[in-house]
Amino acid sequence: MSDLSCFFSEYVTHARLTRHRLMLRIESDAEQAREAVQPLLSLYTACLWLGGDAPSGFQAVTTRQALGWLGQDCEALVVDLHDEFSLEALAAVAGTVRGGGVLVFLLPESCPPAWQTPFMQHFFTQLHLPEIVPLRFDASGIAILPVLPERNQQCDDAESAELCFPDGCRSAEQFQAVEAIRRVVTGHRRRPLVLTADRGRGKSSALGIAAAGLMLEKPRQIVVTAPRQRQTQTLFQHAACVLDRPYQGETALNAHGSQLQFMAPDHLLAEAPAVDLLIVDEAAAIPAPLLQRMLVKFSRVVFASTVHGYEGTGRGFAIKFRAVLDKVTPQWRAMTLAQPIRWADGDPLEAWLFDTLLLDAEPALLSLPVDSSSVAYQQVDSAWLMSHPARLKHLFGLLVHAHYQTSPSDLKQLLDDPLVSVFVALSHDQIIGCALVSKEGGFPAHLAEAIAHGQRRPKGHLLAQSVAAHLGIAEAAHQHCARILRIAVHDDVRRSGVGAGMLQCILKWAQHHSLDYLGTSFAASGELLPFWEKAGYTPIRLGVMKDAASGCHSLLMVLPLLAVANRWFREAQLSFAINFMAQACEQFQQLDVDVFLSLYRQALTDVFLPQIPASTEAQLQRFSHGGLGYDLIVGQLTLWLQHRIKAGQFSSDQGMDVLVAKVLQRRSWADISGQFGFTGRKKAELFLRNFVANSFPFLTD
Repeated sequence: MSDLSCFFSEYVTHARLTRHRLMLRIESDAEQAREAVQPLLSLYTACLWLGGDAPSGFQAVTTRQALGWLGQDCEALVVDLHDEFSLEALAAVAGTVRGGGVLVFLLPESCPPAWQTPFMQHFFTQLHLPEIVPLRFDASGIAILPVLPERNQQCDDAESAELCFPDGCRSAEQFQAVEAIRRVVTGHRRRPLVLTADRGRGKSSALGIAAAGLMLEKPRQIVVTAPRQRQTQTLFQHAACVLDRPYQGETALNAHGSQLQFMAPDHLLAEAPAVDLLIVDEAAAIPAPLLQRMLVKFSRVVFASTVHGYEGTGRGFAIKFRAVLDKVTPQWRAMTLAQPIRWADGDPLEAWLFDTLLLDAEPALLSLPVDSSSVAYQQVDSAWLMSHPARLKHLFGLLVHAHYQTSPSDLKQLLDDPLVSVFVALSHDQIIGCALVSKEGGFPAHLAEAIAHGQRRPKGHLLAQSVAAHLGIAEAAHQHCARILRIAVHDDVRRSGVGAGMLQCILKWAQHHSLDYLGTSFAASGELLPFWEKAGYTPIRLGVMKDAASGCHSLLMVLPLLAVANRWFREAQLSFAINFMAQACEQFQQLDVDVFLSLYRQALTDVFLPQIPASTEAQLQRFSHGGLGYDLIVGQLTLWLQHRIKAGQFSSDQGMDVLVAKVLQRRSWADISGQFGFTGRKKAELFLRNFVANSFPFLTD
């Protein structure tokens, strides 16, 4: 056995005895590194290779495939850094390494020129920390073997520990989670469980064990949904083990008259099957509107999510979804798994990932009350953020808490992208708000015309290109603008004017740089729209297709700053109004009523509305007293409702949402009855008649 093979053997033994996941870096040219790592194949059976072409014996994982490995595991992972790599892919696949496994980085001997950026310098430094054992070669190609670290921890007797708990549970905490999942089915209805954990805590296995136990008790239908079926394999494997059934990757398990079945989120909501339990795994990666619909449609639900995962989405999910749970199912319960199962406490790889990619970043704990009048707003650079690591962690923590899907690439972008400017709100030197703004536009006139004609689509510049390509306004791509990518405010100071202060700071910066206009694009919601409208931003486009990440329509809003932008802005505003009113009962028939009302009101300010004829009042009176069925008066109802909305005479609390959904969005009677709790068309139409009867006088002008 060669010296290198002996070294690997000792290193792997060290990992297995401690049940830690250890890290190694091999610094050399690509070919030498690929050859050096081959001895791992004789020590492990499940080896993954991320980046570049995988040698024979390793299973290749591309960047696109990486997220599909969530919930699965391997014994060894090699990350080839000689070529381009994805931070998301690294974070996703690193979590698959089991305790006793190793992660090997292959990297050049010197820092590549492409790595001379703030974030990549940080990453390069992290790769050279003492916990990553270095392996180098001398001029003749002989390995310079490092001294292995001392072992200060021995492996727990995991096998005997497992015997203490039923059905393969490996900790008291995991057993408690299984019992909590069971109570969702055996206890009172509409008391969902939210189960969160960092990776490696046995969350998916607890779901599988609980599902199988319920299936053995009596015939039950249990459905599992997740962003990808592959992410549920650990759950199904543990269920199959308890059920004493073979499992080969099927989407359903049948036993004792029970069934455990996987359904994709959209298929699940379309079919709405009768189930005894719905398990939503990796819930943070499913669009929030879909989660809310699941919560309403199904009475016994477990939502499970990784907290500090590959995208750090779990915290945003837990925080934002809490408000929905409080409203729809106020007796919901929460449980967190903290004890690692797949590796021992103090795992070096977990600590390194958290620190390197800020997966555990949190907002600052505010030590003093915030006086909004003393908050300072300023633009900062990468050097300012990285000079004090706490600053960067607090800022990134704000972004994570404010958004469902904040990823490591967002961290890289805010530090490395020369077109992205970072703004902060400071109180007592603590970051209580932040915003990311990207400069866009400035394309040559000929390229702007090509973009407007759909002939070219350069990378980036979403705002400038969207106005040009989707509205046919080449000027917008030729002019200089800035897009507000993200804005976040500390939970403790929300609704205190900090967000508005951030926008004012950005506005002054944009004016100083003589930008033509500002804009933003976000998932349209009733919560966000008023904030942007109050700041003077106006909608000019609503995407017809829902965004895959948010499950909402993407809204583009603009604030013109110079006269040259005002020339096309009025045209864009009018175009939006005409289109939105025409699309209301087709493309946007299912749009949330709060969002619909706000956008419809804006559209009504830009189009001509005919006066309500005098005869309409008599017709509406007949309708309100039981005459003239809905189908005979829908035109009069539409015009009357449009005038009320334009005059600001609406409130969803008063039942306006039913009228909007039926009269303007033209939803079916079955849809109206199902959403608003009517027993059928007759009751729904009676509600409309009563609403009209209570709305005198009819004529608002």
